[in-house]
Amino acid sequence: MLPASRMEHQTQLFSAVTVHSAPSLPEAPGASVSLTIEIAAFWGLPLDKSVQITLIDHTLTSTVGLLQLARLPDLPFHAHTPLALRIGSDRFTSNQIVAWSVMD
Repeated sequence: MLPASRMEHQTQLFSAVTVHSAPSLPEAPGASVSLTIEIAAFWGLPLDKSVQITLIDHTLTSTVGLLQLARLPDLPFHAHTPLALRIGSDRFTSNQIVAWSVMD
């Protein structure tokens, strides 16, 4: 638990942040395009691109469509933490992806 003075300081830091309007991700409201680009680079995945993916440990063996975040990852980012993803209504994690190719 943080001391009260430190928590107050952090609250002041976050209350001084200017929020800019940015496109929202489905089920990840408030996430900007630049955040998606950062997450894509961190996990090495083609987010917001049309892809064909092969999955393991899932009811689907492969699927094609727009690869999107199902929810935002926790901060700080950890590359070994599975990323919640989706294509359409099919949900899976980054750990279930065996292979992918961009269709664009």
